[in-house]
Amino acid sequence: MTADDGALRRTTGVAAFPGPLSLAGGGILTGFAIAYETYGTLSPARDNAILVCHGLTSSQNAAGRDPASTRPGWWEIAIGPGRMLDTDRWFVVCSNVLGGSAGSTAPRSIDPATGRRWGLRFPIVTIADMVDAQAALTDQLGIDCWQAVIGGCMGGFQVYEWSRRHPRRLRQGIAISATPATSAYTIALWEVMRQAIYADPAFAGGDYTDDRPPLAGLGLSGMIGAVLWLDRDTLATKYGRKPAMPDAPLGRTLAPEFAVERFLADIRGNAHARFDPNSLIYLTKAVDLFDLGHGHASLGDAIATIAARMLLVSYASDWRYPAAEIEDLAAVMRARGIDARYAALDSHIGHGAFQFDVSALSPVVADFLGR
Repeated sequence: MTADDGALRRTTGVAAFPGPLSLAGGGILTGFAIAYETYGTLSPARDNAILVCHGLTSSQNAAGRDPASTRPGWWEIAIGPGRMLDTDRWFVVCSNVLGGSAGSTAPRSIDPATGRRWGLRFPIVTIADMVDAQAALTDQLGIDCWQAVIGGCMGGFQVYEWSRRHPRRLRQGIAISATPATSAYTIALWEVMRQAIYADPAFAGGDYTDDRPPLAGLGLSGMIGAVLWLDRDTLATKYGRKPAMPDAPLGRTLAPEFAVERFLADIRGNAHARFDPNSLIYLTKAVDLFDLGHGHASLGDAIATIAARMLLVSYASDWRYPAAEIEDLAAVMRARGIDARYAALDSHIGHGAFQFDVSALSPVVADFLGR
């Protein structure tokens, strides 16, 4: 479906594939589907395409209004005419990942063998599996080589896998706030969030229904993630000790009285509109499993197949994906003869800066794409 969303020419679609798709964890999908959106126009030479890989809690709706929720796309500030990914120049594609719901094959999809939703019977998927599914989408779109593949956080992990698994299918890779492996701290965070979902009686072992999803567990999971995603200084600057109701006296009730508590209540109340609980479980597991060097004698050996020019971006305030680890990876790439550039940026937002504040990121990306 093609629509004009203001000045943005947008197409939405779902690509179906007969499979089979063999997964890294040993599972096999006999068929699968990938939901995607495109922005801008593909050139006659088909050489202006950029793939945007989304982070953990996003979807294929990167720009324009989501017709179901009317929310703006998750990277609205970065995609469009005159923006960082200028759709007057680039043909931008964002696909939802395998396991991510919102139209792609995921735990809420129907298992053809049983006629029921997969639920927790869905096979384990990895970042590599997501990229291989995107490669099938690339074929269907008729794109031989991406001008660039770009993403932050889990999207940055996808950039790494794209660059080493399909080295001749991208000219440039841009990985933002993505370390070469997931840390023990982040694994612990995801496990706490998953346990909050499991503990909700409505979860029903993953076989919950649309009319009775595990809202309490999902909401609590979202609150945990929000607190640990944002840092202390960000919360202090944005909320401090401001009361939720400026004129109301404090200490008269156990209900949320501070603005930061109201913020968390909004996170809890809106979580069900943004996430499918089973998909959140599977995607956090995929992030846990990501380790660029796994199965190789060294990190250098793991990236030896990379042929694209690489840009690695970190934020000094991002303590979950430390800048030092990303800078070290760029150095390993250069030692292997890879054309790798490293950019250290700063933002009070921390890990979420690439998504919510591209003022520092835009000139770096524009310069890299223009070289």
